[in-house]
Amino acid sequence: MKKIFILLFCLSFGLNYDVKAMESTKITYNKLDGIVYNQKIDGKLKSNTVTMFGMKDRIAYCIEPGVEINEKYYDIYTDWSMVDFSDDVKKLIEKIGYYGYEYPGHQTNYYYIAAQELIWKAVRPDIEVTWTTGKNLTGKVIDISKEKKEILDLVNNSDLLPSFSEESIKDEVGKTIILEDKNNVLEEYNISNSRYHNVVKEGNKLSITLNKQVVPSETLKLTRKYYDDAPLLIYSKGDSQKLAALRISTNKESYISLANEELPEIVEVPNTGFYNVSSVVGTVLVGLGIVFVKIH
Repeated sequence: MKKIFILLFCLSFGLNYDVKAMESTKITYNKLDGIVYNQKIDGKLKSNTVTMFGMKDRIAYCIEPGVEINEKYYDIYTDWSMVDFSDDVKKLIEKIGYYGYEYPGHQTNYYYIAAQELIWKAVRPDIEVTWTTGKNLTGKVIDISKEKKEILDLVNNSDLLPSFSEESIKDEVGKTIILEDKNNVLEEYNISNSRYHNVVKEGNKLSITLNKQVVPSETLKLTRKYYDDAPLLIYSKGDSQKLAALRISTNKESYISLANEELPEIVEVPNTGFYNVSSVVGTVLVGLGIVFVKIH
């Protein structure tokens, strides 16, 4: 009897957990007039007018080319647990969606279908996709090569760090150092505040004025910034086409180390005509002059 009670409790807890863990939303359709997709998968052609999918307040993409949508309501997941893709494909799809329609300056229908095509090809590299103004490859062909290149360029550069990342910067107290990012991505990163030094981001350069007093070394964090804080969402229901509102789910971070030091103070005094070297007291007599070196 005790074992049966424990089993029922576990089943009940699991069911309650699943219900609380998921939320449902209704799929909505925004027809993109004059744009038709033509998919050829395994030699079979599918063609229809393109719709932009809405899931509550999010824009979504199809992530299973060739699979039909046969549900009105979808369960929402905040990870990839319902999708059987490799980690590399998941990361690529996240980036494509992030730099697609919702990326600043990309709010056109062409950027939406460009991202959709790139997602399909990430999942099914063998798929053939043509965009036309009429069904079944009729009408005019729609050229989105510019939009696809723009998205892919952003995707390919998304893992770049500032060229001075992970460097250790150490120089004289009070000195100003200018670091220029040769990778041209500094604008995409936030820099944590320095406790001791004056650090200013100026376009693609970092201006660092070291403290006038010797201070402990410190590490500044460089964190990739995103255009919003919306989460990755996966929409799944039965055997219906899965959709995704895509964001990059991993944080990109790096750092630089800062330290300052006092340099040896060199003091010149009148000459004496002697030549002597004393390593014990740190005094150097050279030629016609004497140079005292203070070691701090």
